[in-house]
This record gives sequence, C-alpha cells and structure tokens, in this order.
Amino acid sequence: MKFFDMVIMCLRNLWRRKGRTMLTVIGVIIGCCAIIVMISLGQGMNAAMDSMLASWGDLNAITIYGNSRYYYYDDGTNPDERPPLDNDALEMMKNMDHVETVFPKIEVDSSYITIGAGKNNRYKANWMEVYGVDFSALEKMGYIPESGDYPDGEDNFHTLVFGNEAAYQFRDTKKRGQNSYTWKQMLPDGTYSQPFFDPMVESVLIYVNNTKKQNDDGTYQSGGRAYEFKMTTAAVLERDNDWQTVYSLMIDMDLARELINGYNRLNNVKDAKEPEFSQIKLWVDDINNVDKVETILSDLGYNTSSMASVRQSMQGELGVIQMVLGCLAAISLLVAAIGITNTMIMSIYERTREIGIMKVLGCFISNIRVVFLMEAGMIGLLGGAIGTVISYIISAVMNTLGGETFANMMGIYTDGSSPISIIPIWLVILALAFSTVIGLISGFYPANRAVKISALEAIRNE
Repeated sequence: MKFFDMVIMCLRNLWRRKGRTMLTVIGVIIGCCAIIVMISLGQGMNAAMDSMLASWGDLNAITIYGNSRYYYYDDGTNPDERPPLDNDALEMMKNMDHVETVFPKIEVDSSYITIGAGKNNRYKANWMEVYGVDFSALEKMGYIPESGDYPDGEDNFHTLVFGNEAAYQFRDTKKRGQNSYTWKQMLPDGTYSQPFFDPMVESVLIYVNNTKKQNDDGTYQSGGRAYEFKMTTAAVLERDNDWQTVYSLMIDMDLARELINGYNRLNNVKDAKEPEFSQIKLWVDDINNVDKVETILSDLGYNTSSMASVRQSMQGELGVIQMVLGCLAAISLLVAAIGITNTMIMSIYERTREIGIMKVLGCFISNIRVVFLMEAGMIGLLGGAIGTVISYIISAVMNTLGGETFANMMGIYTDGSSPISIIPIWLVILALAFSTVIGLISGFYPANRAVKISALEAIRNE
C-alpha cells in the first residue's frame, strides 16, 4: 500500500467518526494549551526577572573589589590574602576569554582633596566621591552623556566627567540655611531644585588637602599650586542604576594617582604604597558566560560580585514554580493520551471486519499498523496545532489584561514593559512534536492489537 493511500484512508476513517475524533482532539487541545501556557508563563517570569535585575545593574558585568576601606566587600576571607588589583591583574583580566571590556577605577579618598567651583571657589564639595577611570572605556561600558561629550583625549589630565547629580554635592559657602541639596529635589512650586553652578560652564578646581593646616570652618588649606588642578568638564552623564556614577566625579587615571601621591608627599605619609585599583568592572560578551568568568576569578582569590549570582538563585526558585506548573499541565495531556487510546481501541472493535478484509487482500501487517498509528498521530498533531493557536490567544489576553498583576503576585517586579507570557518558536515546535508523539504512543497498543486479529475470524465478525 502506498504512503499517500494510507494517508487518505486515515483521513477518511477520522472523518467518518468525526464526533468521537473531535472529542478526543479537544482533550489534546486542552493538554497542549496547558503545557504551552504554563511554560510561556515561566518564560515570561524569567524575562521579568531579567528586566528587574537589569534595573539594579548590568547583567553582563562582574565587579572585582579591592581592599580599599570603601570598596571592601566582606566575603568571609582575609583581605590581606587576596591578590592585589594592580596592572598585572588588569592585563590578566583583559586577556581572559569572553571578556570584552575592562573598566578599572582608582578611588581618591574624599579626605585627601577638596573640590571648588565658581568665583573664589565659592561652591565647595568636601566629601565628593572621585574615581580615576579610563575615559576611553566610558562608551563601551554604556555611560551616556546627557550634556557634553566623551573626553577627546587631548588633555585628559585636566578633564573630568560629572555624574548626573554630582553638582548637587556642592554647597554654597556664603549662603546660610539651605546651602546644599545633595540631590535633585522637587520644590513647593512643583519645579526641581538646580545646582548652584553649571559644571558645563564653570571650571572646577581640585586641590590636595594639607591636613597639617586646618581652617576655622574645619576644612583644610590647599596644598599650594603644585597640588592644585584646574579642570574642565567634558560631559554630564545620564542618570543610570550605578549610584557611584550618579553622585561622583570621574577623572583620568593618571590624575587620580597624582592626587593620592601628592597627598602622601604633602602630609609626609610614610610607607605609602603605589595606588592600586579599588575596583575593576568587567563586561562579559554573553550573560551565559558571566558565571564561568566569575568562577575563574573567585578561584584565583579575587573578591567578586555580579547580578548573575542573584539571577541564578532566583532562577532556581522560578524553576521549582515552572516544574509544578509543568506537572499540572502534563496531567491534562496524560488524560488526553488515555482518550486517544480509548478512541483507537473502540475504532478497532468497530473495524474488525475491515481489518480482516485488508489482510485477505494481501496488505502487509506493517501497513495495517502504520494506518492505526497514523490515525493516532494525526489526532495528536491536529490537537497540538489548534492548541497552539489558542495558546497564542490566551497569552495575548494575559499580557494585555493582567500581566503586571500576575507577575507581582508571583513576586516578580515588572513595570509592564516585559510581557508575562512569552511563547518562543521552540516552544511551538516542541508542543507540536510532543502532542504528535503522545498520539503515536497512545496508538501503539491499539495498532498492535489490530495486527494480531485473525483474518478468518475478522471476516466472520458482523
């Protein structure tokens, strides 16, 4: 018997018993819908989780902490036993597999320097956080100028970059009362407070503190012209999720070293070491490689952190939820499989004489088996196809009406921008294949039962 003839025979047989066939198909539709929708919810929750974590920090980033008192990150190890974050460590990290960008920072202790702006340095910031960075990596690391542009490299030594609200850290030394805002605030008239000066217009003076000479107001005197640096602002960055960027200044790496060394020389600091990096931030090429790179660095003794570790633990919790949802959906498909088996067995009883005639006419046993398997597989495939279409409709309704509410019920924060139900193409292919396989498996026993029927007994059967 030709394959095409067997297909036509299967379709005719299913159509002759269309009532029973549709009831069986409905069972498969329900099971297929349950599986697709449940898995799509898991996919949506993963996307919502990634969106939430991305709002906290870069998912592809790894931060390596130095032993600075501000950057000390307690992981239970002895800081003195960790390898230093020096130039050798930086070169090693640059050459690591999957590492695209390396962004080192040198922290300038806020007690070392004072920053002034305006006429006669009227506006001052005594406790401003200042970091020496590699300006050439700003764009690669995703820092975007709100005003100005990236430093052009002509005179980076006298160039700085302001965080979005760094200008609010300056106070007006000649104003009483509210002489500082520290961050952008809404005023009673509904407008927002403005910093005392425009960093893109005014020059900024950074000078090293002489801790041996203290002023009446508690501040320290300038170390002299050799330790004063007149700076020009290249850019004010857009606000992002890194608080260190928002409220701090970025200067050139060489200037940061000069400020630290200048403070040590001016204040006779003995046994001062060459400044190390207080922090190095790596950008990994793919989020799936973050854990691999972080494990290598941790094994080398470095103190690391990343959003990937948080993501991994949250994925474990979501995995349990997905498993429960998947098991509930599988029960529906199991019921559908039992329905297919029942339908095919009943079909055999009704078609006993037909099976006997096929055998007498010389049909191969394998042909008879294939016919029944094809009927069961078609029921599974048809149910899977219709179930997939219905699943897309259900997913669209969920995302439109209740996606954010459902996500918050599951403990996942979402601002509504990430759909809570996502049906990827691989899930569609998997659902169709799975429902077809379920149909074939369900039809295996009835098909074997059909081929074992005696031809003579089948022909006598009425």
